[in-house]
Amino acid sequence: MEPTPDNMQHLSGFLGQTMSPDPATRKGAEAQLTAAKVQPGYALLLLRMILQDQFPAEIRLQAAIQFKNLINQHWAASETHDYSMSEGDKSSIKAEIVTAMLTAPEKLQPFLSEALGTISNADFPLDQKWPDLMPQLMQHMDSADPNVVQATLRTTQAITRKYRNASHTDELWNEISMVLGHTHDRLLNTHKNCLAAMAANASSKEALSAIFSTLELVARVFYDLNYQDIPAAFEDNLDVWMEGFRQLLSLPDAVKALFPTSSDDDKLSCMHAMQRSVCESILLYADKYIVIVDDSDNRSTRVDERPVFQKHLGTFVEAVWGLLTHLGVQPQLDKLAVSAIKFLSSVLKGTHYSFFQPAHLESIVANVVVPGLKIRESDEEDFEDNPLEYMQRDLEGGATDTRRGVTCMLVNAMCSHFEEATTQLCNKQMDALMASYAANNADWQSKDTALYLFIALAIKAETKTGGVVTTNPHVNVIDFFQRHVLADLQTVTAANVSKSPILMADLLKFILTFRNQLPKEAYGVMFPLLNVLLSSPDCIVHTYAACCVEKMLTVKDASVPRVTKADIQPMLQPLLTNLFQCFTHDASKENPHIMKCVMRLVTVAQSDVAAVASMLVSKLTEILSDLCKGFQHGIAPKNPAFHHFIFESLAAVIKSVCQGGDQAAVATMEGTMIPPFQMVIEQDVTEFQPYFVQIVAQLLEKRAQPVPEVYFTLLPMLLQQPLWAAKSNQPALTRLVKAYVERGGAQIVSNQSLFHQILGLIQTLMMAKMTDHYAFSILNSIICHVPPAKFPEFVPVLTNAALDRFQKLPGNSNGKFLRSLLVFFSLYMAKHGPELLFDQLEAVQPGLLEQFLTHVWAPKVPLVVTDATDKRICQVGMTRLLCECPRSFAFACWPAAMESVCKLMRDQRKNLSMLPQDDDVDFDFIVSYNNSSFLPLQNAAQDKSATDPLPDVDASSYVVERLKTVAQSAPHLAQHVQTLAVAYQIV
Repeated sequence: MEPTPDNMQHLSGFLGQTMSPDPATRKGAEAQLTAAKVQPGYALLLLRMILQDQFPAEIRLQAAIQFKNLINQHWAASETHDYSMSEGDKSSIKAEIVTAMLTAPEKLQPFLSEALGTISNADFPLDQKWPDLMPQLMQHMDSADPNVVQATLRTTQAITRKYRNASHTDELWNEISMVLGHTHDRLLNTHKNCLAAMAANASSKEALSAIFSTLELVARVFYDLNYQDIPAAFEDNLDVWMEGFRQLLSLPDAVKALFPTSSDDDKLSCMHAMQRSVCESILLYADKYIVIVDDSDNRSTRVDERPVFQKHLGTFVEAVWGLLTHLGVQPQLDKLAVSAIKFLSSVLKGTHYSFFQPAHLESIVANVVVPGLKIRESDEEDFEDNPLEYMQRDLEGGATDTRRGVTCMLVNAMCSHFEEATTQLCNKQMDALMASYAANNADWQSKDTALYLFIALAIKAETKTGGVVTTNPHVNVIDFFQRHVLADLQTVTAANVSKSPILMADLLKFILTFRNQLPKEAYGVMFPLLNVLLSSPDCIVHTYAACCVEKMLTVKDASVPRVTKADIQPMLQPLLTNLFQCFTHDASKENPHIMKCVMRLVTVAQSDVAAVASMLVSKLTEILSDLCKGFQHGIAPKNPAFHHFIFESLAAVIKSVCQGGDQAAVATMEGTMIPPFQMVIEQDVTEFQPYFVQIVAQLLEKRAQPVPEVYFTLLPMLLQQPLWAAKSNQPALTRLVKAYVERGGAQIVSNQSLFHQILGLIQTLMMAKMTDHYAFSILNSIICHVPPAKFPEFVPVLTNAALDRFQKLPGNSNGKFLRSLLVFFSLYMAKHGPELLFDQLEAVQPGLLEQFLTHVWAPKVPLVVTDATDKRICQVGMTRLLCECPRSFAFACWPAAMESVCKLMRDQRKNLSMLPQDDDVDFDFIVSYNNSSFLPLQNAAQDKSATDPLPDVDASSYVVERLKTVAQSAPHLAQHVQTLAVAYQIV
């Protein structure tokens, strides 16, 4: 496909059609472009089209997007894409992309920049596939046109930005050194020339705009090239670089006046963007290069410390402090403020905190901390109009890059070395703010600031899931709670619950933050108040109230839950009623925090949930039904976490009401859950299939025999290949099929067609690398629950299939297939004795079992079998083979094989003292919908004892007793037994 005018015009038509409102036209154009990507010259055609002025801007934009996607997906070979570009096309692109990057409109440069970054990651400088890239690029750095220089720097940064995330290796450092050889001197000259031009054009906003934009890009490249380590070229010229950075942070007032910040303009000015990049660079140096410790000479006991950034630190503390004290609070300045505050925090937490004097601290609290914590008009607008975004920042750990968030970090950093002084200064500010609120309750913003200031001051150490674990000893959390939090909350009634929603959210955040520090007596007072706040129509208020309830239910005192089911029982019905009422508000229709609270209440209530089970299941299935209807109409799932907690709640109800094998309760839940399960499978609601399968497996595992017929009407549908094709379904389906075998094995065997479908499924799963372990899991259940008389029908076939797969494994394989195979052989012998499998393997090839035991089973089993139950199975199975089968007594590998058993037993003994204690499940995970992710329902998890195929066997005692028997019945092995007994202390 040559880049001719006719071809460009033809392509332009298809690109335009991709923006058509007509779906058929759009899909047709997309199909044409997909077909075109494999044609030689297509990428070059797109690249040249981007530069053609005669095409409309939107067409050129589409061409840039198509080009970027083509390069990202098909430059290098990938398992996920079926096509990679030819070397000829690659050479053509590399010959022109640099020039294109320099001449393309600025709005299109980001797309070319990303494409160039992809190419450089693949080809530069690996094998020197693009040796002329840097020389070709750097020749444009001397241009008199600032637009060309800026484009060159953007292109350079497309190459260097990968150094921020790359692992430090010799190859990477060699690449950085090579890039530095081409760039440093030109970069430094550009830096100095811009500073000189800035002084010469101090009154020209137009000239300064170009200069600041160039300096911003220089600082970005500086950051990239210094990220891994400080290169000698930069260290040798550090005084020049740092003096320039100081000037840029301490600009004359006349220059700053040319770039005012307007509340109407949400874009960061070029001056402030440049200062942000400078702050990021000095933050990098403050974190890594204040003092360089050189201990690379292992022959010397002396550690060489050389100051690098240390002498500049005081200068920059003054400069950044001055910058922040005069910086406005407009939202567009937040990114600059965040970088500057992080720099001060880094110095305050480090060993060079002495640069800060008491006057500094007082000014920082008054001019940086308090303004940084004040709620702004934009925050109030987000609270009302974008509650989910507000909560993400304020509640879910998304505040680390907001001005409020980093200001809290700054207070924490000040307390690292100036805790008492910082506390006194902050208390003074808090007293003034609280006094302002007391004088005028309409001034709720002052109390809002005071609450955030107290939270920032009081927290000394916290964990994401556990909350605050250590507080500032100079503050009294309980006193503050009683005077400023509880007093306000106790004025809330159902009639005034809508009053001051932001302040209510602040008070709730205080409780959520300091839940560990509040005494149990306060919990008894708080639950009724929180229940009232759950009725608030405000999304954030009722969400924060739900979060408080949920997190308070997880608090423990010396491993004992602070809130027991007896404590929560009187509030269970009212809390659940108000929680479900929250879902009637549009903003909370799929609120995961509310549903998580429902799940936690059900979990804590345990058997008490029986009184509300009918209401719970009805409400939850009603929500699921509405969601399924939405899926059928093409409404995509908005919040996977919300859906996950629905199913966790259902699983928790089943776990509680079906305790002790209550078959009436099981039948009731089956009647509720199986019909929607059938609908989800039949209508292919893929998002819910893994969850429903787990729920049905949980119910079936609680079923007494015989299993109701309704389950067997479902089974053929569950064995269909399309359902198993989704990776997210496979673990749950495996568990469900195992439950069928374990609870209804006799019924399955009596249905020859159904039984053969399951065997066919096992064989299919066994042949695929990604699913072979599921095959063995089902097969192990069959071995345990199907009469041995049926084994000749399938064991030989499946054993031969497994051995065929084994033959194709790499010689050094220690993967899951080998582990599964060894556990299967061991379980077969443990349950049914060694003779059947011995005969089966000998029928395949005489001497096969001894060869397999010598070269694979014995040496590999201690390496690949790591699960405690699997180790016990292997101990018992191998012991039965070696100690109960006289034919094995003649094996030359007997001593080595028995030693492998003893190693497993020794490891098992060690692991018993290291088993973790059961604890609450951390539900703070990220849930997403895709075809490969599977998230198990913790409340539907099987009891580990229920999955043990040898529950009554003490493996260690079993091994010891059999060894004693062998020592007597096989005298030629007695010495080996004695050696093992001494070495492993087992007899």
